Amino acid sequence: MPGWYSLGMFAATKGIVVTFILFAGAFALHVVGGATDQDWLFAIAVGLIYLIATGYSGFALLIAGLARSGTRTANLTDLIGGVIGSLLTIGALWATNDRSFAGWHFVAGPLLESAVSGLVVFVAIQSGVAHSHAQPATS
Repeated sequence: MPGWYSLGMFAATKGIVVTFILFAGAFALHVVGGATDQDWLFAIAVGLIYLIATGYSGFALLIAGLARSGTRTANLTDLIGGVIGSLLTIGALWATNDRSFAGWHFVAGPLLESAVSGLVVFVAIQSGVAHSHAQPATS
């Protein structure tokens, strides 16, 4: 691997890609639920779509193991995940609004993404799911 692509960047890429795969799975579930007229499955899938879209950067940080790191790589993961999550959230709001955009979608998307992602990371840290990768000092 080139020097600029460290293990931290690999972890960040993994977090972003795996989170997108989870979103795609929820989207596929929503298509299946709609196509088979299973309202309960459709409702669960839409809930998952909103959860993953609005919490995108938080989930990416957790999957990458960077939720507690505060490193430049974690900041970049948060930024990229925030942009992707905001766009997916705006798309979900568009679909919910009878497939038409409203001005408030473009404000609500990033606000919802940052709020839910922050909550995801906060809950993960408080519950002990997000661990620090720091090694104890030995002498």
